[in-house]
Amino acid sequence: MTSMIRQCDVYPTPFRRDRDERPYVIVVQSDHYTTNSRICAPLVAERFLKPNGRLNPAFEIDGKRYYLHPLELALIPARILRAPIASLEADRDRIVAALDLVFTGV
Repeated sequence: MTSMIRQCDVYPTPFRRDRDERPYVIVVQSDHYTTNSRICAPLVAERFLKPNGRLNPAFEIDGKRYYLHPLELALIPARILRAPIASLEADRDRIVAALDLVFTGV
């Protein structure tokens, strides 16, 4: 199952305490590195985050707006990432731009 996890796949957050604010996580780790865990970033519900331009791109999932929060990257065991509910592959450039901003400031 872990080999089916792809970069830009969106999963329900596996952390119960975070489900209201951060209902989803997105895999940001490259598909070239398949380990027993994946680097993910939360997608934060609109009412819990004041977006900061390119750092927090917005995405619509099931008719609601969520913001990528790349400052809260987490390593999540692949075995607890169940079936993806969406893919944001079409928005990959905006996701990578936010990560570039975090790591390079550019």
